[in-house]
Formats: sequence, C-alpha cells, structure tokens
Amino acid sequence: MLLSSGVPHLIVPQGWHDGPVATKVLLAWNGSREARRAITDSLPILKAAESVAVVVIDAGKNPLHGPEPGADIAHLLSRHGVTARVEQLQSKGTPVADVIRRFAADDRSDLIVLGAFSHSPKRELLFGGVTRSLLGVVTIPMLIAH
Repeated sequence: MLLSSGVPHLIVPQGWHDGPVATKVLLAWNGSREARRAITDSLPILKAAESVAVVVIDAGKNPLHGPEPGADIAHLLSRHGVTARVEQLQSKGTPVADVIRRFAADDRSDLIVLGAFSHSPKRELLFGGVTRSLLGVVTIPMLIAH
C-alpha cells in the first residue's frame, strides 16, 4: 500500500497512549528522493513542531550528501519557517534503524519522518533495509512517504 498509493502513511504503534504527537520530530535524512518526498509531505507538521532534528547517519558512506551533511536540508527547511538542528551520527556497526530508535528515545521524539524504501528492491531483499526494520518494531508514530 505504501509503495503504490502515492500518499504518506502515518504508522502508530499498537497501544500508543493519548498525548502529544509531532511536537519533537526526528527527520531521518539520507539525501534520497524518498526522504525529500517525506519532507514535502510533512512540511505542515514540521512547521508546527516545537523542535525538529535532522538526523544523518554514516554520512561519509553516502555519496548523496554534500560537504556538510544535513546543512542543505536544514537550509531548505529554514526557508519554510522550520528551525531544525542537524545531528550527524555514526552507526559503528549498529543497524541504522536501531540508531534512529535510540536517538528518538534519547531526544524524546514523538514522531519520526522518513522516506521509505530508497534502495533497490534487490538490495532490500538481500540486505534488508532501514524502512523494513523500523516497521518491524514501531515504538513511536512514524510518517512514511515513498
């Protein structure tokens, strides 16, 4: 459904308590088309958030990032009235989905925004992927776009 509908999906964990959502947003940024789509789709939410963290993981391994990973997207967000801070993290062999979950917990994020399935289907099948891992264990609401 996510791949064919053309609209973002809000995934809420089972048993999610009533409370604020999208006040502290973690934006998972990898420079992909899908991540850019997630930003466009979530812009009204990002504008209303109290804080937005642009999280870039293992930037040196990704040729889509420029000389200052995350700065370009933080600049774009600022032009839309969103104040975002950039957090450059290293996975050090830990699965990227776990790094995202840990950061979200430490930062007390109440929404993760990400682009889904930005790698080829063959690569996803062979190596798994961040999207699949995050969907396997949903701990906080996620807004996912493809």
